[in-house]
Amino acid sequence: MIMNLRTLKIQNESKLLSEGIVVNPNLPIIEELSEVSPRIASDVASRICAMSYVVGLAFDAVPEHLIQNLKQYSLWGFVTEQEQELLLLEQIPKEEFNELTWMPESIQALVWSLGLIGMDHHMYCDDKLASIVPPYCDPAGFIKNAELKPITQIQEQCDLLYRLHWYSKHCRINGIECLYDESIISERRKALDWVYGVTVNWDDIPMDT
Repeated sequence: MIMNLRTLKIQNESKLLSEGIVVNPNLPIIEELSEVSPRIASDVASRICAMSYVVGLAFDAVPEHLIQNLKQYSLWGFVTEQEQELLLLEQIPKEEFNELTWMPESIQALVWSLGLIGMDHHMYCDDKLASIVPPYCDPAGFIKNAELKPITQIQEQCDLLYRLHWYSKHCRINGIECLYDESIISERRKALDWVYGVTVNWDDIPMDT
């Protein structure tokens, strides 16, 4: 099934307006499927597993142990260059540390894309997230059995998060009370744009609105 992205834009704008949320009608449609290179399920599952170790930096995990496990389970290649640099630092700068604390929201979106969990953008990441992707064990089975949701469902969320990201930024800039947390929205948008294949490199995903 091919999604009409202009129709999708209109549907999501109508949905947001019905919630009393301001929309920007000038925002374009998201990238057409012909313009992107969607990730395969095993890549998404491997990235989830890699992030489940990297996020440990925000919770006092020993970096050397994280690196050891990432390499042992062949996940090091799914750790971004920026994350690899953080794993090698003696002390993580405050800004980067704060970003790490929001990483579970990216993981939530990736796990959702495999159909393993729900996703409510009003809510923080699910308490069950850690049990779905437990660290310190062989992830081979999890990766092998991974299956992505239909691409149309991923497109729907990419478009919605794009518009919600504009809204949350608009609220922050104008000092307006926001019905969504901008950090939740931006982390989930980044994750699903990566799944959709907007760009190959996680660190280079455009977050403009």
